[in-house]
Amino acid sequence: MPTNIPSATLRKLVKLSERKDALLAQIQKIDHEISAIQRQALSAGQIEKAPVTFSRSLGGKASRSKRRPVS
Repeated sequence: MPTNIPSATLRKLVKLSERKDALLAQIQKIDHEISAIQRQALSAGQIEKAPVTFSRSLGGKASRSKRRPVS
């Protein structure tokens, strides 16, 4: 861990960290509001839950461009 960090740099880091924390708190509040609206709409029968499907798995397989051509 570096120990010779200029005070101006530290002030910038602290300011950015505080800004990040404030933005994360806003995101959490928005997520909570979205969840509340979704719960209300579900209970009122305005929307239905739909099953989630995936067209293919994301891990473990090479993309088409990286696969060997079939002979």
